Amino acid sequence: MKTRLLSLFFLGAITLNAQTTYNLDWFAGVGSNVDLTIQTGDTVTWTWTSPNHTVENDPSGSSVETFNSGFLGPTGSTFSHTFTVIGSNDYYCGIHGAASMSGTITVEALSVDEFTLKNFKISPNPVIDKITLELPERITEATIEVYDILGKRVYAKKLENLTSHPEINVLSWNKGIYLVKVASGNSVETKKFVKF
Repeated sequence: MKTRLLSLFFLGAITLNAQTTYNLDWFAGVGSNVDLTIQTGDTVTWTWTSPNHTVENDPSGSSVETFNSGFLGPTGSTFSHTFTVIGSNDYYCGIHGAASMSGTITVEALSVDEFTLKNFKISPNPVIDKITLELPERITEATIEVYDILGKRVYAKKLENLTSHPEINVLSWNKGIYLVKVASGNSVETKKFVKF
């Protein structure tokens, strides 16, 4: 039991240190405009929703990074790439061609606003009945989402005209580790708490 809890704790810690992950369905006929603008350190995960594809930087286009999934056949296959270089990355399916399956991943510099929520706090932690989120005073609007350790969203709420610290009742939730994601403007931050 201790080993399992320790593993879950480390899994939560790894998740918290990551930037944003974007998920794209990848299937024949998806089109040629599967475009995304992300920030340095973000990850894109393509999921095969039809069989027999590749995801690779387009050698005839512009790409500041090189990536290639290789041929993956089964539906449900995934390929992920973390982008670290600022610039554009044209990509496509080498099996079906750019006309049927392609896009551009544009990577921008991490903005200064990304750090405005770094100081938000969750209390108490661990918790039994309800948590209070202590957000910086200048935050007046925020979207709050809570995920269990398996990635299932268990709570979501958009808050406007914030004048106090939001509270979330967790009394009826299962015991375990949860991740709270707070987004305000261009700033997003995720922290964990333990429910007893």
